[in-house]
Amino acid sequence: MYKRLHYIYALALFLSGAVLNKAAAQDSLLFPNIYSESDTLKKFKLDSVLVSSGLHRGTMPNRGFAVGTNVILASVESLSRMRSNSLADYIREQSSVYLKEYGRGMSAFISVRGTSSSHTTIAWNGMSMAVPTLGQADLSHIPVYFFDKMELHVGGSSVLYGDGSIGGTIQMNTSAKWERGLTGDLLLSAGSFSTLFTGATIRYSNGRNESRTSIFQSSAKNNYTFENNTKVGRPTERLNNSAYKNRGFLQELHRKLKDSSLLSFNIWLLDFDREIQPSVSLNDRPESFASIMDRNLRSSLSYSGSRSKISYSGRLSFSHDYERYKEDIIAASRYMAYADIQYFHKDVVFKAGASAEYIDPDVDSYAQSTSESRGYLFLLAKYNPYQNLVISAGARAGGVTNSKVPFMPSLDVRYTPVRHSGHTLSLRGSLSKNSKVPSLNDRYWGGVHSYLRSEISFTQEGGADYTWFSGTTSAAFFVTLYKSRVNDWIRWLPAGQVWRPQNIPQVLSRGAESGLTVTQILYEWSFKATLCYSYTDVKMVEALWREDPSVGQQLAYQPRHSWRGSLNAERGNWDSFVNVSYTGERTTLDIYDTLAGYTLIDLGASYRGKILGKSVTVSTIIKNLLNVSYQNVKFYAMAPINYQITLRWEF
Repeated sequence: MYKRLHYIYALALFLSGAVLNKAAAQDSLLFPNIYSESDTLKKFKLDSVLVSSGLHRGTMPNRGFAVGTNVILASVESLSRMRSNSLADYIREQSSVYLKEYGRGMSAFISVRGTSSSHTTIAWNGMSMAVPTLGQADLSHIPVYFFDKMELHVGGSSVLYGDGSIGGTIQMNTSAKWERGLTGDLLLSAGSFSTLFTGATIRYSNGRNESRTSIFQSSAKNNYTFENNTKVGRPTERLNNSAYKNRGFLQELHRKLKDSSLLSFNIWLLDFDREIQPSVSLNDRPESFASIMDRNLRSSLSYSGSRSKISYSGRLSFSHDYERYKEDIIAASRYMAYADIQYFHKDVVFKAGASAEYIDPDVDSYAQSTSESRGYLFLLAKYNPYQNLVISAGARAGGVTNSKVPFMPSLDVRYTPVRHSGHTLSLRGSLSKNSKVPSLNDRYWGGVHSYLRSEISFTQEGGADYTWFSGTTSAAFFVTLYKSRVNDWIRWLPAGQVWRPQNIPQVLSRGAESGLTVTQILYEWSFKATLCYSYTDVKMVEALWREDPSVGQQLAYQPRHSWRGSLNAERGNWDSFVNVSYTGERTTLDIYDTLAGYTLIDLGASYRGKILGKSVTVSTIIKNLLNVSYQNVKFYAMAPINYQITLRWEF
């Protein structure tokens, strides 16, 4: 009965898109602003990009020097639609990047180009979201509600973003809007398995000062049914011990100074209480159930400004991460200072910067008085000798307590041979050396592992970007080929009765990425279709032991093939979409054991209107429409068909 209701709901949702869009003309009498677009906008509509008014303050983002790689900017529409979700949900829905998930709302770790989660830098307003003890970030902990802009930089980028950016980086940012008066939103979302999200944001600006306060709370019981493939007959069971309750607080203060510089303060507090979803084989074993509690703090004071051809910025930040599992406590405080300066002259831009960091961990398994200091210097340059040619180069060097940091250079080139009659073709290439210092756990958990070396990658990639538009039709296509050799990849391996970290001599990652977006304006309708595909071949080519059978085999939990497609139809104040994603088969920790690939379909719609002159959006989505039974990680059940309804009021 439960499944039938979902399918009836899906059919009604699909049919309503046609019926209610037909009524959009009548709705325009009640919502006249919906159809007030200019003829130009009706002919060609693009995803919105958030642009701040006023003069630019501070230095150019480092992505401006990444001319030879692929940087994906999240659209305002996609972030707005998923404000009640986590970063894990967003990445899964909006890209073909692989996520290793231990259940719905449970731990989720990213893998870009076959690298580990510690090889992708994740930062908010320049502050790392990775827990310093683990050296990685759990994407299920990061709420989309707490950032306004996001970019995914695919490929090696340690020169630009620092330690750990071997596979890529995710940069999340917030900024002042400078809209005078009181503005904000209220957000309420409810769904299957007692899922509930409530959030509120209040902004106030007088043109010179601005304040933003945001709070949220999300929870779910996650008591969904699943097929237990570890028991005879594969019985259907209801999941136990998988509930969570998350809370968060964000405060920002911005002030424009008399010299047009900007002073900002940010603080981010997260509080997570989560039961640890058991494997399906332990679902009926209450004595094995456990929970975990996390507290995360990020705060910073930043200053930025410009004078003539020189721009500059600086930041002081503090973060604290606290985790309790049973009686074990893992905590760490991090203090960081950062400064950069940029000089622009005609066709050349130079940017130099420095950072210093001190980490003070509180972990029982570490030796007493364990701490770490880090320092880095970097230099970036971009040269535009001709209108169709851009060259950028960079270098980063640094030092870390009890660890050697290699010198990291990079070179990027972009050439645009075609730019006329609506056609643009760019060719790009990049060479980079990147590194990842062993995490605190790698070096100090259960002893001092001073033998560990930093992971080092050498990445080469090349690709092309093509765009075309004519009248009411546009298309954009990209393709990238890459090869990355990672030396001294760190893995924890059995050593007698314990596990110890070891440097694997060499891992080779090769692959291809491509994406296509087509938009079409047809009468009052706006259509958008997207398709992205990733091919990842990542293997250990040199092992610690010659007889290791995993040499030449695909690394565990790394699908060779993954793709995602979507179709969006919009008319007036109605919007509907369908997403289809495929994740190929993966090997488990046993190279002879594979998990089957799976295809998921999501269907959704939204309506935008006004109440008392204020914007209101009602949206709904059905996830896993075909009710596929699947596991992302072996023996950890993922959710069956489920729904979510969201109401957002903006004032």
